[in-house]
Amino acid sequence: MTRFALHCAVALLAVSAMVTSVSAQEAAPAAPAAAAPATPPAAPSHTAAAVAFLKAAQLTKGFEEMIPAFADQVRLRYVGQRPEVADIINDVTISLIPEFVKRQDDLVTALAKLYTDRFSEDELNQLTQFYQTPLGTKLAATQPAILQASVPIVQEWSRKLTTDMAVRIRDEVKKKGPQL
Repeated sequence: MTRFALHCAVALLAVSAMVTSVSAQEAAPAAPAAAAPATPPAAPSHTAAAVAFLKAAQLTKGFEEMIPAFADQVRLRYVGQRPEVADIINDVTISLIPEFVKRQDDLVTALAKLYTDRFSEDELNQLTQFYQTPLGTKLAATQPAILQASVPIVQEWSRKLTTDMAVRIRDEVKKKGPQL
């Protein structure tokens, strides 16, 4: 599983846990959220520092594999629709991969903005320096396995928490008379 996929899985897991917890409670009317002020674009050197950090932390690792995988999904869909022109579809798909690989920079730049919004250029340079040390390299290399191993732990924790929460709420409401 790629680091990107693991990040997505953990994020989806966290959202799922929150949704499950919220669904166990009565929905209260939500106050309108204030629009967040747009942050000005980061200086090119700040963005470059964020990109260097992303690469040093190996957070872009696996992006190269995603583009051919996505192309293959699209190719298979078209081949399924028009198997008689499979050879042409295959050739065109292969020829277009370099064009789409260039878009990887768009993703890296978008991710870099997440970091330039939260870290100064100096902080990003310090983080990059850390990830270039033996310990930082080890952290970057082992983090995917740690994230993958954490998914079932988070799932079990959130399942137990929501179950226990539901029991406690039901028991406390029952003490006041109504039964859920």
